Amino acid sequence: MRFRHLDMNLLVALDAILTQQNISRAAERLLLSQSATSGILSRLREHFEDELLVRNGRRMVLTPLAEELAGPLRAILTETEKLLAIRSSFDPATSERNFTIACSDYVWATLIVDILAALRAVAPSVNIFYQGPSTRFFRTEIDFLIVPDRFMLEDCPFASLPSISYECIVWKENESVGDSLTLEQFLEMRHAQAYSERATFIETWFFKQFGRAPQAGITAPSFTLLPQAVIGTQFLALIPADLADRAATTLPIRRVEAPISLPLMTDVLQWRISHERDPGLQWLRTLILDVAHRRSNSR
Repeated sequence: MRFRHLDMNLLVALDAILTQQNISRAAERLLLSQSATSGILSRLREHFEDELLVRNGRRMVLTPLAEELAGPLRAILTETEKLLAIRSSFDPATSERNFTIACSDYVWATLIVDILAALRAVAPSVNIFYQGPSTRFFRTEIDFLIVPDRFMLEDCPFASLPSISYECIVWKENESVGDSLTLEQFLEMRHAQAYSERATFIETWFFKQFGRAPQAGITAPSFTLLPQAVIGTQFLALIPADLADRAATTLPIRRVEAPISLPLMTDVLQWRISHERDPGLQWLRTLILDVAHRRSNSR
């Protein structure tokens, strides 16, 4: 189909190029060669009379016109997907559809790993792709966003996932810590914490409760590496109970009773309102919630 001398299929390619801001990655998404994708970009540049994607140092960036095009283009494609979804059906047993989920490394290592196991049984050809926590949810092809409830997007539908409690863990051979801790011990001990550019949920909670936060003794690159970070040390780490369950099966760590009731962490599952009636996304949304509640009930 052509509209005003532009092949409408090029809009899909344009969206990939603007989203990825990289010819190689856009080519992978489009299942085309890099040279073919470069040719498409040339046609788009000619049509819009603009470079669209230009080099800035070692990376490619969008031109002002491309930035202006990105939002409306994504909206057009989203509405098209919505229309096609209404007319389509979804059979998980035979579907080869790809879904993308934006979440933290912790959510992937716990909830999503269990979802992948469930998919093998009921939807063996469905693919799940990871994208880190995204601030560009409305400008990418992300299907679902899983974030702490305090960071949820106001303009998106959501469903709360079961709350998870925090637990204290130490190295199994850490003889300086018994089976429990006093509050003073807890606050004086050095903690293994995950790197964060801003105050974490647990730090904010402790400041509100006690006017001070646990003292960091080491900072790990990610939350899921905290169990490994305490091994061979006298550090204490606070991690969600489900992450502690997984770590305790393979690592030499043990739980320690906290001197206080630690806070609960609640994540939310979010999606675009334009995808409410997409049968594939409805199915995966139900599966995610079912797996999350089964995990919670089994603890």
